[in-house]
Amino acid sequence: MKFALFLGNAGKNSGGPEVYELELLRSLAAIDRKNDYHVYFLFPQGPEKAGKLPANFTCHLLKPSIRSIILSTTLPLALRRLNADAVHSTFVPPLFIPPRMAYTLPCTSVFEHPEYYPVDIRLRLRLLCGIGIRSSQNVMCISEHVRDWVADHLGHDAERLPIVPLAASRAFRPMSETDWSPIVKEKYGINSPYFLFSGRWEERKNILRIIEAFAQFKRETKSDAKLVLTGERTWAAEKVKVLLERLAIRDSFVDLGKSPLSDLPSLYAGALALLYPSLWESFGLPIVEAMQCGTPVITSNRAAMPETAGGAALLVDPYKTEELSHAMGRLSADGELRGELQKRGLQRAEYFSWERTAERSLQVYQRLASRN
Repeated sequence: MKFALFLGNAGKNSGGPEVYELELLRSLAAIDRKNDYHVYFLFPQGPEKAGKLPANFTCHLLKPSIRSIILSTTLPLALRRLNADAVHSTFVPPLFIPPRMAYTLPCTSVFEHPEYYPVDIRLRLRLLCGIGIRSSQNVMCISEHVRDWVADHLGHDAERLPIVPLAASRAFRPMSETDWSPIVKEKYGINSPYFLFSGRWEERKNILRIIEAFAQFKRETKSDAKLVLTGERTWAAEKVKVLLERLAIRDSFVDLGKSPLSDLPSLYAGALALLYPSLWESFGLPIVEAMQCGTPVITSNRAAMPETAGGAALLVDPYKTEELSHAMGRLSADGELRGELQKRGLQRAEYFSWERTAERSLQVYQRLASRN
């Protein structure tokens, strides 16, 4: 059979969406040498980041490098010429949907909480995601939360909504201090205990309340712990700067910028805990990455995060800074609690794997192809 994949983030250096696309591609290549795959990239660095693929995978770089033309013209024409048995569009769909297409919905937040996004980004995402979920034959849901949301709001039946969860790279693993110290202590100069936030600086990620809660934790415990942030700065960066000055905790705040992916396992492994009390997530990949490193997790009791954590994290109301501050205090003072969360987190992380993601994706392609 002949399958087509459109990877609209690979090569963009876009964090979670790019990780998903590249890991899915590599895992499909590892488990399926029988079917023919045509992989379409939006960004020139995509094929390079994908690496060497087996002979049954053919890569195509779409041109011209104007997204609107690619989505409206170049990609639909390429898919029509190919006449694949099944098409999978990950996150970004073509404007004209081909037959037998599956679409991965990345997050429901742009519909449920559009106020978290600048107007131009909000309008673009609502348009593209709306086309994908309304017009594709299957919506591949990264969590039960996404499936339930699509079913409730669009009336799709369960047969059209297969659950295909994400996973963490195998690079995320438990490490001894000897293993993570060269990155954490020597490269970044972090020599104190620290809480880690990994993600984009945006309102949805709750970055301002994280800083406020950390300041409260410092006042109440007099701890020498630091708050370490790794991730892309966005429209919330100026608000962060103002807040740090007001709370007078700049000396306890470490901004690493967008760290290389190769550094993240060490940063997770060395942390007291991952802070991920997001206001809205449809999966929450950093939760699994931290758990796979044996790092305790503090996350939100909203949206998909309790589902992803699976009882292996401390859950807090993301709107209540005192709950987050209290959770930090508990973890910093209670070694037994940290050990229990480490054990439960490692067990929970075993449920997720990119091989399983690829297997479930392939099952969707085969079902779509059978409808010919």
